[in-house]
Amino acid sequence: MRAFFTVSILLLASAAAFAEDPSVVLAVARAMSIEFYSATLGKLGAVSANGKLESVAASPDGRMLYLARDSEFSSNKCCGLYSLDLTLRNMCFLTAPAMFGLPSPDGNYLLTQGAQGVEVFDRYLNRLATMRAPGTYNLQPSPDGQWLLGVTNSPNPSLDIFDMGSMTLARRLPIPAGPVTGAWAGDRFYMFHYDYYGAGGIGRLWNVNPAIRVLEEATPVQLPDLYNHCRLPMLLTLAGARDKLFLAEAFGFKVDRRDACPDEPLGGIFEIQVSTGHVSHIAGSVQVNRMVVTPDGRDLYAIQSSRQGEERSMELVHIDTLGGHTTQIRLQSGVRNLALTHIPPGLIPRDNARVFSNCAR
Repeated sequence: MRAFFTVSILLLASAAAFAEDPSVVLAVARAMSIEFYSATLGKLGAVSANGKLESVAASPDGRMLYLARDSEFSSNKCCGLYSLDLTLRNMCFLTAPAMFGLPSPDGNYLLTQGAQGVEVFDRYLNRLATMRAPGTYNLQPSPDGQWLLGVTNSPNPSLDIFDMGSMTLARRLPIPAGPVTGAWAGDRFYMFHYDYYGAGGIGRLWNVNPAIRVLEEATPVQLPDLYNHCRLPMLLTLAGARDKLFLAEAFGFKVDRRDACPDEPLGGIFEIQVSTGHVSHIAGSVQVNRMVVTPDGRDLYAIQSSRQGEERSMELVHIDTLGGHTTQIRLQSGVRNLALTHIPPGLIPRDNARVFSNCAR
């Protein structure tokens, strides 16, 4: 069995009430800006955020962004969590250290990984609690806002289940194989682990009900040999939509098999139909760094980490998962993260806007 690792992906889908607002793709550039693109990858504008950025997320109504950026409030300068009001164009410090802000789908909570556990803010950005827990998590709030699931691989793979009503860690479920990653597919949560067995690979897929106390047996998913001839550790990432999971090897991180195996045809995305276990391979030439998908699974967006010889470049890619059509545009270097949301048209920045003021809460 070969080693693989996982990278957390935050899928930021807007509430149905705001579906009439246009879909907007957000790309975070390390060099202090958030770039806004239409669903067809037309450049809409950008916001300069006065600092090196790590991640971005959006409130379900699209009126507020949550940024992790270098901060004078963090001992190592990266990172602190800030809110950015798109109406007022002001940015407010919330907490540090923090590498991301994750709004719950119902908009009631803002969550982040803190030094002592999971920090929780309400919809008005008032601090509510710190849910103490021992892991470093891939955090996944439930669509109904009742639960928060935290997948961790260190020191041992486990699923930590937080009750958002009592703001406590309700239970910790050991995972029998790791490393593991997880994603919501509609209203169901899945965890995935990949094993290599010589002639091919088997994915283990757990369907998790947050109320359970013991993990049920995993469902096997037949996959090809993801390693090809390059028998080195790989990094895997997972995104989910209704009844579908999208699995890809992630490139452009410290673990990147292309460095040692430049002639291997690595890349592509595996679409897993969770109700049937059917697997298809799409966008075979795309080398994913990050990816997000619309709730219906029709449109998938990815940051591609390309390389030609020693040169590396970043592209933003749109994949029509039904028709197979792929569109891509070149991004500036240093892009760190990707988000998908709906934003009221009047709040979408045009040209290059700037944050007007700072504040602290």
